Parts: sequence; C-alpha cells; structure tokens
Amino acid sequence: MDRYRFYVYMVVIISILLVNIPLDAATIVVPNDQPTIQSGIDAAADGDTVLVESGTYKGNGNVNIDFKGKEITVKSANGAALTIIDCERTPLTSGFIFENGETTDAELDGFTIMNGRHSFGGGIYCNDASPTIKNCVITQNRAVKDGKFTGYGGGVYGFNSEMTVMDSTISNNSSESYGSGVYFEGKVDYSVRSSYYQPTLSKCVVSDNSGAGIYCYHQVSLTVRDSEVLRNKGRGVVCTSFSLAGTHVVNCLISENMGGGLECAEHSVLYVTDSYITRNTAEYGGGIYSSPTARTNVSDCVIAENTAYDTGGGIQVDSSFGEVLVEYCTITQNSADGEGGGINAFLGGTTFKLTDSIVWGNSSKQTSHPELYVSGPIATVRRCNIRDGIDSIDRGPEGDRHTFEDIIDVDPKFVDANNGDYRLKRGSKAAGMGVQSLTEDALSVSPVGKKVFTWGALKRK
Repeated sequence: MDRYRFYVYMVVIISILLVNIPLDAATIVVPNDQPTIQSGIDAAADGDTVLVESGTYKGNGNVNIDFKGKEITVKSANGAALTIIDCERTPLTSGFIFENGETTDAELDGFTIMNGRHSFGGGIYCNDASPTIKNCVITQNRAVKDGKFTGYGGGVYGFNSEMTVMDSTISNNSSESYGSGVYFEGKVDYSVRSSYYQPTLSKCVVSDNSGAGIYCYHQVSLTVRDSEVLRNKGRGVVCTSFSLAGTHVVNCLISENMGGGLECAEHSVLYVTDSYITRNTAEYGGGIYSSPTARTNVSDCVIAENTAYDTGGGIQVDSSFGEVLVEYCTITQNSADGEGGGINAFLGGTTFKLTDSIVWGNSSKQTSHPELYVSGPIATVRRCNIRDGIDSIDRGPEGDRHTFEDIIDVDPKFVDANNGDYRLKRGSKAAGMGVQSLTEDALSVSPVGKKVFTWGALKRK
C-alpha cells in the first residue's frame, strides 16, 4: 500500500512539472516562412524568434514594423551590414514601432535602419514601452515637422520609456527640433515627485547628427555608459527642463561636437564621471555648460582642448540657484575668447566648488586670468594645482567672499601634453590632484566600451 501511494505521488509530481515546462520556442524565418518582417511578428508568440535573412527590406510590412506588445526577438541572420530596413524617405514612416508596453524581453538585434521620415523617431519610435535595441545601425533618418509637431528624435524617440540601446551606432540623423540623434522625454507628474524614466545607452556611438546627439527632456534619468558621442553639430549631450533624477554620463568619450560637449539646463541634474571631454566647440562652455538653475557634478574627467567663442573654454557655469561641483578633474589646453579659458563661473546665489583638480595651460584672448574666472558670492576652491596660483584667478567684485585653500602652483609634469597624454610623471607634486588614474605607472589608455584608446590616439581623433 505504501509503495502504491509512493508511485501515485510521483506520477502527480511529474505531471505538475511537465505542465510547467514551456514548449520549445519557435523560430520564424523571413522570407522563407513569412514574406515580410511584420507578418513574421504577427505569426510569433511570446518567446519566439523572428529570424530575418540578409537583404534590403522595403515597403508595406517591412517598415513601420510594430512589435504589438510581444516579448519576442527580431534578429538578423547575418548582422546589420547585410540586413537593411529602408524606409525610402516616405512620409510618416519609421523603421520600428514600440507602443504596446513592450518590456526589455522584446529585443531588436542586428539591423540597419535608414531613410525614415516621421515627426517622432525617424528610425525607431517608442512610446510607453521599454524594448532592448542592440547591434543596430540607425542612420540617415529625419524627424520632420508635421502640423504642430516640429520633429523630435531623428534616430530614436523614446517617451515614458526605459529602453536599453547597446552596441549600436546612431549617426547622420537629423531633426527639425530637438535630439537629432536620440531624444528621450518623460511625462511630468507633479503628484509623484519620484516619477521618472530610466533609459540606458551602453557601448554606443552617437555621431555626426545634425543637432544634439542625445537630448533628455522632463522626467528622464538617462545613463550613457562606455559610449562615444562625436562630431554632432549641436551639443553632444543635453539634459533640460526638470530632468531632476539626473543624467549620468560614465566612462564616455565626448569629442568634436560643434555645439559643445555637455549641457545641463532648466532645473536639471547632470553627473559626469570617468570621461574624456575634448575638442568640442561652443559659444559658451566648450566642454561643459551649466545653466542658472542646473546642478552639475563632474568628477574624474579630463577636460582638454575645448574652445568657447565667448567664455568658459573648458567649463561655463551660469548659476543663480544651482550647484556645481568639480572634483578630481584635469582641465587643460582649453581656450576662450572671453573670461575663463579653463573655467568661467558667473554666479548668483549658487554654490560652486572646485576641489582636488588641476587647472593648467588654458588660454583666454581677452583677459590676463586664463585659468579660472569666478564672479559671484559663493565659491570654494580647495586642494587644486592652478597655474600662477591665486594670482591667476580673476575673482570679480565679490572676491573677498570666496574661499581658497591649499592652492599650489607647480608644473604638474604631464607625460606628453602636446600629444594628449595627461598622465603625471613620477614624482609630480600634483599627484593627489586631477584624474587619479592618470599616473605614469598607470596604463596610458581610456576604456570606452569594447575599444581601447591611447591618450595620443584620442588627441589625433
């Protein structure tokens, strides 16, 4: 009897386990099994893969491709270079659409998406969804004016989205308004103070777009990590209009952007760490611009060879109610036509702190204080190596209210500044200041995604 009960129990348990084992996911091949990518998605169920063979896909069923809320993978068989979604510049046409609550389990992998034309997201449109985009090339798309809408997100548009974009290139896109490369916006809900959206760009290249490379608006907390933001005709990265949760830029190369490197404005928060900000140009703040109501925190960054046609070659701070902290940074070889070749801090009631940093070898055409100009009531500079020391700092009419402590004036002994190697030679008296990984005994590299750049190579780019 006991043995019989044992067998009954085992049969029941095995039956329960078998019921909970999912059936094998299906792979639907386009065009072998289904003629278009959309028909492949329509035939798929959660967990399936739509595998797309090499080719150029156009027309009905192969543009405005809608995931329809399914948790599936749409993947090219042979990568983005051989699998192209061509929207043919047709009005109101994007490559892919996510607007039905897709989660990160909805994956788009390995496509070139080009020639889209839409007021929101010429390449990819995402609304209240959070898919994963990887190994894609999003190029030559445009966000165009359509009625009252002026065009947002030439390459990628995300609203209320926590999408992840990784190992992708977003280049040569344009818009008639904001975010020619990538545009993220969150709906402001003042009844929920902690309500914000957290998209991620990881190991991406955002380059050569007609305006800002990356634009964050309202309640967005974007993280840009291990990426390159290069040669955009606007600012490289912008966060503005109550992006209070903070835009985080980590281990990135921000270079050769024609509207400046990074900008934080209108009650927003920006954190920049472990990054290399170089050879950007702007009217104000060639490397970084912080507006009157912004909170900006910059740490462990090289800010070099940036240019401002007015003030603030490396960093421009225009703050009345904000807070700006710069620590463990190397700020060198920046230039401005006006005040502050290195840093120009024009302060109202803000708090400005510069600590543990090197400000050396910057230039200003119109003033005798090229390294650091500070005007305003609340400024603190501690434990910094500044060329010509306190005498080099133009302190404005409120200079007697500033705090300066432990300022030294010694050659930091860069290994090879002329070739972009800002490591410090062994024995430098500035060794405790600036980017702490930049010592002569450390490797002369900056890891950016899967690539590794020498400082000299960064200089030449």
